Amino acid sequence: MLSSGFINLNGQIFPYDSKVFGTSNRAYRYGDGLFETMRMMEGNLMYFKFHIERLFRGMDALKLKYHKAFDQEFIASEIFSLARTNKIYKNARIRFSVFRDDGGWYTPEKNTFQYVIEIESLDSAAYNSERGLIVDVYKDLRKDFSSISALKTINALPYVLAGVYRKENQLDECILLNREDNIVESISSNVFLVKENKVYTPSINEGCIDGVMRKVVIELLKKKGITLYETKLPVALLEHSDEIFLTNALKGIQSVVGIGAKRYFSKLGKDLLAELNKSN
Repeated sequence: MLSSGFINLNGQIFPYDSKVFGTSNRAYRYGDGLFETMRMMEGNLMYFKFHIERLFRGMDALKLKYHKAFDQEFIASEIFSLARTNKIYKNARIRFSVFRDDGGWYTPEKNTFQYVIEIESLDSAAYNSERGLIVDVYKDLRKDFSSISALKTINALPYVLAGVYRKENQLDECILLNREDNIVESISSNVFLVKENKVYTPSINEGCIDGVMRKVVIELLKKKGITLYETKLPVALLEHSDEIFLTNALKGIQSVVGIGAKRYFSKLGKDLLAELNKSN
């Protein structure tokens, strides 16, 4: 979370703690928007094309109208400009948010939008996983497939409440389920299971985010000739897996060491993490 520096609101620079929104803001009122969390490493925006493709898919799904000048090149230039303003030149976490303009109740008066860019310096120039994660299953609020379930929407209550459960139970992460008791994802990552040298991950139709690092890891697995299944994964499979790892755009690949009394290996996850860093 930002504690200093500047943000970019629609091309204008403001101190991070500026009061730039009112109570009629639709992101505040309805969660009416999207965001992308990206990583800059050694001055490069990692897998930027995948982030932009998902952002525009989301804007189309939310019926947000954008000019052709609002493109990948423009967004990159805005991010780099804000990075320079904050004197960040190498490694950073970036959040790019878009939300519908003020006006209307549930039904908006218009479909134009605004954008906000936030940036925070990071120390590391590599993806790293310092230790294995202790994880549990969160069952109170389910996440099911919909036309927007694969997108990074601002409306994130399932993840928020899973995060409260994680904190209350002193866990590192939680796995979310759908109404069929199938694995969907974790609070901030996609989930991969390993059993007898085969890898399994929930299909997009199960309700998971269409993760950027998920795409990258799937391609890595294909190049290594490792069998991958994108399918339904009943929660009971957690108990019978040899290995579990999580993927996201900020941390890369994180191995799960335990769920309850069950303990897991972490060989493939660590191998993929090393290959990921090598390829960058």
